[in-house]
Formats: sequence, C-alpha cells, structure tokens
Amino acid sequence: MFKKLMKLWRKDDLFKQAMQDFQAMFSLCKKLYGYAVSPFLKGGEDLGQTIYDLDKEINKFEIGIRKKVLEHLAISQGRDVTAALVLTTLVIDVERIGDYAKNFHELKYLYGDEIARHESYSEFVELNENIMKMFEDTYKSFYEGDVELAKEVIQMHGKNSQECESIISTMLKKNETSSKYESHEQVIAVLAARYFKRTSAHLKNIATSVINPYDRIGYVAGIENI
Repeated sequence: MFKKLMKLWRKDDLFKQAMQDFQAMFSLCKKLYGYAVSPFLKGGEDLGQTIYDLDKEINKFEIGIRKKVLEHLAISQGRDVTAALVLTTLVIDVERIGDYAKNFHELKYLYGDEIARHESYSEFVELNENIMKMFEDTYKSFYEGDVELAKEVIQMHGKNSQECESIISTMLKKNETSSKYESHEQVIAVLAARYFKRTSAHLKNIATSVINPYDRIGYVAGIENI
C-alpha cells in the first residue's frame, strides 16, 4: 500500500498536490509543536497568536487535502481508493498533533510559569527531545519508505508511553512525591504527560502507515493499548 501511495505522489495530478500539501502540513505541525512546548518547558516569549495562526493554516490544509483527494477520485472514476483513505486518515493525525500543541500553550498560561521546578521536569524534557526526533524520523520514514526507521519511531512511542503513564500514576496516587505539590500542580503534570503521550501516539500512527495495510494503521501487534 505504501508503494502505491508513493507511486501516486510522483504523478502530476491532484493526488500529487495533496501529497505535497501533506508535506507542508506536517512541517507546519512540527513548527507549531516547537513554538508551544518550548515556553511551557523553558519560559520565554508568548507566541500565542503565532500558534493559533499556524493551527488555522493546518486546518486549511486538512480541508484542502480532503477536497483534492475527493476530486482525484471523481476524475479517476474511483481508482486509488485505498491510497486516498490512507492519506485522509493521516491528515487527521497531523491535525490532532496541532490541537495538542495548542493545549501545551494553554497549559503554560494556566500554570502561570514554566514547569522547571516540578520534579517531573527532567522527564518532560526527555519526552520533548524524543518527540522532536520522532518528527524527523516519521517524516523521513514516510517519504523514503524506510521500514526500519518507522519501526524505531514505533518503539520510541512505546518508551514515551510508559514514561508518561509513570508520571500520571505518581501524580494521581497519594505518595511522597505527589504530596510535595498543590493539587493544581499535580493536574498540570498529569495533563502535560497526557499531551506528550498523545502527540507521540499520533506520530506513531503515521509511522505505522509505512509498515501496515490501511486497516492496521495506528496499530502494532502486542501494543495496541499504547
């Protein structure tokens, strides 16, 4: 299925335009994520308007890609349906990453400061570094058809997921660590861990499209629950 998708991308038609838009959409999403998460972790300039403007651009790309895919199917008399389904599925993952990026921005200003004093700070920094690498590797594996690199992205998500669940569990249970924080600080840490996990999961979903048929995009044998 992936080879079929890449073959269509090389054609000079609406589907190729849709694939090029997907590239641009993914790149914007990475930029949006960086703009939102960096102030949350380190403080700094409020990029709220930029963040919301980028999110609107991402949403426009999603709508445009769907329209081009639909027009392509109409012109081609229904050929390439599976490839069309794959692409329209993946744009949803990219759009959702943008939504979680906005959540990080909102979390920063609900909290009122960067989260550097929190005991989970080093874990958050590591999660962010992992996800930034996942952006790079997901993009490369998708456009180069690199199965092994896609598997690395999936494995990285497994690691991220376990780390996030550990943070959430620690903050929600009564213990020595959670008792150090006010309830609102515990909530902030739980939400941040959740947002990191979901961002990582959506990148993993895109990587699975390199390996799996359409009906298994987003799933990996033995780790469906992460």
